[in-house]
Amino acid sequence: MVKKSTFQQLRTLTPEKLALARLVLDEVRGGRPVAEAVRRHPVKGGYISKSVLVAAYNQLVESGAWQADPGLLARIRLKPVRTLSGVTTVTVLTKPYPCPGQCIFCPDEARMPKSYLSDEPGAMRAVEHNFDPYAQVKSRLETLEAVGHPTDKIELLILGGTWSAYRRDYQEWFVRRCFEAMNGPNPSSPPFPSREGGTGGLGLAHTLNETALHRDVGLAVETRPDEITPNELAWFRHLGVTKVQMGAQSL
Repeated sequence: MVKKSTFQQLRTLTPEKLALARLVLDEVRGGRPVAEAVRRHPVKGGYISKSVLVAAYNQLVESGAWQADPGLLARIRLKPVRTLSGVTTVTVLTKPYPCPGQCIFCPDEARMPKSYLSDEPGAMRAVEHNFDPYAQVKSRLETLEAVGHPTDKIELLILGGTWSAYRRDYQEWFVRRCFEAMNGPNPSSPPFPSREGGTGGLGLAHTLNETALHRDVGLAVETRPDEITPNELAWFRHLGVTKVQMGAQSL
C-alpha cells in the first residue's frame, strides 16, 4: 500500500511532472492507452497521477495551446464511472454526537459519529477538517475538479449517525455552511451557532445556490425510522432535504 505521504508527493505539481504529463497526453492523443503511456514516463517513487494529467490538460487548454477535448478529458479522468450520470456526489460528516439508538451492530468509535470508523475515506477527510462542513465541501469540490470530474451539479450526502438527534440549530448551520461552500467565497460566519434557531441565512444560501457554479440538485440525510414524524418531515423540507436514508436492523 502506498503511504499517505508518498501518495501526496505523487499528486504534487512540479514543472518536471507537468512536462512529463504533456508527453503522456501527446501519446494518449495519438491513440496510446492511458496506462501504457503513463508507464512509459515514470517519476521518482511511482508514476504520474491522473490529477497531474488533468492539471496539465487544463493548462494547455487555458493557454490556448490545445483545443478543449472532452473525449481526452474523459480518458484521463480518475474513476469516470463516479459521475457518468452528470451528478457528482459530495459526502460530508457531522461531528460526533450521542445517538438515541442502541443498535448492537453499530460501531461506536471514540471521536467519530456513531456508526462510522476513522479509517474510512470520508471519515478521514472529515477528521482532517475537524468536521467543519464548509471546509469539507470546499476541499472535496477542489479534489474532484483536480481529477477532471464535473462539479456543476452536486448531490450533497450528509452522514454521521442519526441526523434527527442533532440539535436543530446545528442542523441548520451545517446545511447552510455546506451551501455556502458550493456558492463561492467564504462569507463571514461563526464556527458554530450558539442558540436554538441557528444564525439564519439558510434561505439566502438556497437562493444563491440556484445560480451558483456548484448547484445542489439533491440533499440526503440519514436517520432512524422511529424519528420520522410529520413535523420532522416538514423540518427536512425547510432544510432542503430531498432524500432520507433510514437504517433498520435484521436478525
